[in-house]
Amino acid sequence: MAAVDYLVKDDWGSGFVANLTIAAGATGLSGGWTVEFDAGFAISNIWGAEIVSHVGNHYVVRNAAWNADIPAGATVTLGFQATGGTTVSSLTLNGAGAGPGPEPVPPTLTVGDATVVEGNSGTTHLTFTVSLSKAATGPVTVDYATADGTAMAGQDYLAKTGTLTFAAGETSKTIQVAVNGDSVVEANEALTLALSHATGATIARSSATGTIANDDTAGPSTGSVAVDYDVTSNWGSGFTGAMKVEAGASALNGWRAEFDASFTITNIWNAEIVSHVGNHYVIRNAAWNGQVAAGHDVSFGFQAAPGSSGTQASGFTVNGVPAGDGNGPPIPALPTLSVGDATVTEGNSGLQDLAFTVTLSAAASGPVTVAYATANGTASAGSDYTALTGSLTFAAGETSKTIHVQVTGDTAVEANETLSLTLSSPTGATIADGVAIGTIVNDDVAQPTLPTLSISDASVIEGSPGSTGGPGGWLSTSGNQIVDAAGHSVQIAGINWFGFETGLMVPHGLYTRGYQDMMNQMVDLGFNTIRLPYSSDMLHSTATSFNIDYSKSPDLQGLTALQIMDKIVDYAGQIGLKIILDHHRSTPGDGPSSNGLWYDAQHSEASWIADWQMLATRYGNDQAVIGADLHNEPYNGTWGGGGANDWAAAAERAGNAIGDVNPNWLIFVEGVGSYQGQPYWWGGNLMGVRDRPIELDVANKLVYSPHDYPNSVYAQPWFQGPDFPANLPAKFDQMWGYIFKEGIAPVYIGEFGTGLTDPKDAPWFKAITAYLGGDLDNNGTHDLPAGQKGPSWTFWSWNPNSGDTGGILNNDWQTPNQTKLGYLEPIQYDFHDDAGGGPAANNSASFLVTLSAPATEAVTVDYHTMVGDAGAADFTGASGSITFAIGEQSKTISIAITPDTIDEANEHFSVVLTNAHGATISRATGTGTILDDDGALPPTTPPVTPPVTPPVTPPATPPTGQGDVEALFAVVNSWTGGFQGSVTLDNEGVAATAGWQVRIDTTNQITDIWNAEIVSHDAGGYVVKNAAWNGTIAHDGTANFGFVTTGPMDPHNVHVDLLV
Repeated sequence: MAAVDYLVKDDWGSGFVANLTIAAGATGLSGGWTVEFDAGFAISNIWGAEIVSHVGNHYVVRNAAWNADIPAGATVTLGFQATGGTTVSSLTLNGAGAGPGPEPVPPTLTVGDATVVEGNSGTTHLTFTVSLSKAATGPVTVDYATADGTAMAGQDYLAKTGTLTFAAGETSKTIQVAVNGDSVVEANEALTLALSHATGATIARSSATGTIANDDTAGPSTGSVAVDYDVTSNWGSGFTGAMKVEAGASALNGWRAEFDASFTITNIWNAEIVSHVGNHYVIRNAAWNGQVAAGHDVSFGFQAAPGSSGTQASGFTVNGVPAGDGNGPPIPALPTLSVGDATVTEGNSGLQDLAFTVTLSAAASGPVTVAYATANGTASAGSDYTALTGSLTFAAGETSKTIHVQVTGDTAVEANETLSLTLSSPTGATIADGVAIGTIVNDDVAQPTLPTLSISDASVIEGSPGSTGGPGGWLSTSGNQIVDAAGHSVQIAGINWFGFETGLMVPHGLYTRGYQDMMNQMVDLGFNTIRLPYSSDMLHSTATSFNIDYSKSPDLQGLTALQIMDKIVDYAGQIGLKIILDHHRSTPGDGPSSNGLWYDAQHSEASWIADWQMLATRYGNDQAVIGADLHNEPYNGTWGGGGANDWAAAAERAGNAIGDVNPNWLIFVEGVGSYQGQPYWWGGNLMGVRDRPIELDVANKLVYSPHDYPNSVYAQPWFQGPDFPANLPAKFDQMWGYIFKEGIAPVYIGEFGTGLTDPKDAPWFKAITAYLGGDLDNNGTHDLPAGQKGPSWTFWSWNPNSGDTGGILNNDWQTPNQTKLGYLEPIQYDFHDDAGGGPAANNSASFLVTLSAPATEAVTVDYHTMVGDAGAADFTGASGSITFAIGEQSKTISIAITPDTIDEANEHFSVVLTNAHGATISRATGTGTILDDDGALPPTTPPVTPPVTPPVTPPATPPTGQGDVEALFAVVNSWTGGFQGSVTLDNEGVAATAGWQVRIDTTNQITDIWNAEIVSHDAGGYVVKNAAWNGTIAHDGTANFGFVTTGPMDPHNVHVDLLV
């Protein structure tokens, strides 16, 4: 039968963590499950399930979206954190008794309060009794420690710490704390005794109060000891006060003033607060003013809140002797003035009345006056309302008055507008609430103006058919670039597939799909790398049965987790995917290691390094595995400084150990949680690299790997300011981007992701993908030299069951999230893009679809391709629809181009937008240009031998050896109002060039150019020549330059010709 098992995993006294495990029984559970139980605790966090209701002590909990079905014989575990007692009763599953019930509840520990009379000398003892709720069957231990209250250790009592041990059968123990006797007249004093770290029991009451009862009395009061109390300033929401302690006929050798007050002191000077319990304050002298001579006084001051009528204090004593207020009875409190907010509908014409009500808290015995004045908010005096100033007078007995502000009606469509009314200069009363907001409610409605949609043109070099197997050889680093064995810059553009690190010990999703099926889909969606998290324990597990549908992955039957990893690595190599192994945590579970470190009590640093050496040896000859992400999010590590928690030093030890057995791997080093008081995302803070860089024995293998997330994961302060999202590039630079910008090393964002559930996520997603694409300042232009790639990345995550972000796959584990892919597609990269210097075999033309303004609701538009002089043999036709989520303003449509080796003219096709919802279409057609890069074949017969006698007429221009130089133009990026172009000069001649010039025919204006210089400019275009360093192009060599223009992009009207 189905059952529910309840287990308390950890109990620290003030709270605990527990699991509920649902066993499906022989028939399984489908369509969801519901667990009900009674408990006195309060659940503060839950995972693996959802709370349906909590009424009184009764909880109803149901399945999460992904674990509703439990196969026969299988189990699902949910967990929660709670405070209060740990007992659970009346467990039911889907309305039926669930058995077997909770495990035996351990006994509970409590500690009782204690009191002792102080005495005039020597020592007495406070005796605290610690009790067990029932006898235990084995030993029970608990730690204890005293802590100051109003009693001070060393002066009033002797501090004490230790451990109590209850033998089996014992239920009571005592702890004695020595108390120092004295003859000082003072109030009773208190200390606390706290229990912690119980074994064999849980803590029900962890803290007790020990009271030291004063038995000293003062002589008869002369009546001259006094406290003078004055309110020196009162501004309604707060005030400042001054108290003067008068010694009277006898000197004071240290003083302690006590009084009762409802206000809260926020700052104090010339004294110290000893305690504040309820409304009772105990204040004592500072170190320098405890001695007060007879007939003299000492003063201290403070700031407190609230003000107005809340400034009263009473019950004054000095050193336990009633002191009174030296100024006599307190002055009767004045009534307080308040003004309420007001609202009026604007109207289309005429004047409306905005009425503010001013009230007195109580009728006064004489007249009360107060001044008032309006001030602009978003409403402007003169156009929206008539400014008003004046004075109100309350006659004796009156408690309410009205101030009327005239509002001007109009028909303008606008937001609600506000003004303020401020009270000042009261007489006969104080001000409690002196500022009111008047709201002018707009009642004019505009016809909605829809944003407009437009599609850009696109241009792509055709390319030649070639391999899709990824770069040959091992990857290395050069400056801020990751390069292949041929020295070409490449970019990791991948996905995180988690699960090996969890309790399942295999990648998630294998219970519904085959691993090869999912990996093929990763390739189809444009990812080139998998970051594969694992745990230390997973590597050593001998289990061979997992939550896998073996009918979909039959070759995994009977394998251990590590052997399953072998299968994934092997298949990755077959389909051109690369693998980064990620030590995610030590024990199986979700998220990073709970201690924020790469080791714990059961997993030493040495074993962590040994595991890495084992993996580096195991996959040492497999080029599918490109490197080691040493440890995931070491947020409690330090960057430098030495010691066991110095992450930078540990990363060097591990990286060098890997290099000893496998010098081919890249070493990925993540950041810490905080550096020099500057916090950032766990694993994301790499500020320390500037002060303490990582140094590895094997050169050109180090890559720094931060993590970055949006507001929906945690509302970090940089998402809340008025400069968001424009501040994001600077924040990236501060934490990790400077490493890339300054050429210190390559950067790889190992994790970044979003569920796009928060309106602030879309701007963050746009900013970070633009940065990864080479737009380092997010201004819409590419900032990297030709041939260089932006920072590498792996998106979090493939899995839809990531609680923070969801996944690329939807919850069905089949269909991809097209909105997320729309952000990633422009920055995806095929490893073979630069292999051999040629374009990829699977090129695509990227058309940018833009909204004139960010979407305020979902906007959809259909698209389809149309043939031109490019046909079905030249590109893959496509149709579909794209959706702009709220806040989004751009999407990309990618059309696959079919490469060939035919020498032909440039070809063209179109992408057409239709059927828009939520927007209108302003530019419906984008033209795609396929730029031919296939030159004519060389002649099959040698050229005719030139005559011995030179021609009579010499050529007008002497030959320069440049007849075989070809200039190829490509559009790198385009947007509304401009484009970025690239020109490659390919010297196929036998001689090197000695300088070159190019004519660019375009009506656009060049605003920026690199690797070349502008010679001249006319209405038809530009003449451009080589820079000082690239005029010589060797045989079979190339040179390239780039430029940015303004003006509409039309590739038909851009022509590039070689002049010299």
